[in-house]
Amino acid sequence: MIDLKFSRNIKKPIGEVWRVVIDEFADAHLWAYGTSSCRKGLPHEDFDRVCETETGKLMDTITKVDHENYVLEFSVKGLPFFVRSVVSTWKLKRISDTQTEIVLGPRIEVKPVIGTLAQIPMKMAFKKLYPGLLDDLAIYIETGRPSPRKQKEMDTDTK
Repeated sequence: MIDLKFSRNIKKPIGEVWRVVIDEFADAHLWAYGTSSCRKGLPHEDFDRVCETETGKLMDTITKVDHENYVLEFSVKGLPFFVRSVVSTWKLKRISDTQTEIVLGPRIEVKPVIGTLAQIPMKMAFKKLYPGLLDDLAIYIETGRPSPRKQKEMDTDTK
C-alpha cells in the first residue's frame, strides 16, 4: 500500500475553495496540467468524472462528500494493470478567513509482485506530480485563470 500526503495553502476562504473542488469537479481540465479534457460521467457509465490525461483515460467515482468537514473522496480507475485500487482524499482546513490548507492523500493498493516492484517508481512519480497539481489548483482558485504551465500547455494544444 502506498499512502501519500501532499498539502498547499490557498489564499482564498474555505468556502470558495470547497466550491471549486465540489461544484467544478468535472472541470479539472481547466486547471490541471496534463489533463486535456474532462466531463461529467454519463448516467450509464457509473463514473462521476472522465478525464483524458497524458497517461490515458481516468474515471473517477465520488465515494464520500462531507460538506461539514470539507472532505471529498473518490476512487480512480484507468491506471496501469498492476494497480489494484486508488482512493484519493481531498481535505480542506480553514487557516484564516482568507486562507485554506488543502491536503491531497492518494492511497494506492498494488497487486503482488509486479505492483510491489513498481512501488518505488510510482512513489517518485507521485511526488513529482502532486506538488505541481496543487500549484495549478491554487493558482486557478486564487486568480480564476490557469497556471502559467497549464496555459502554456493549452496554447500548445491549440496550435
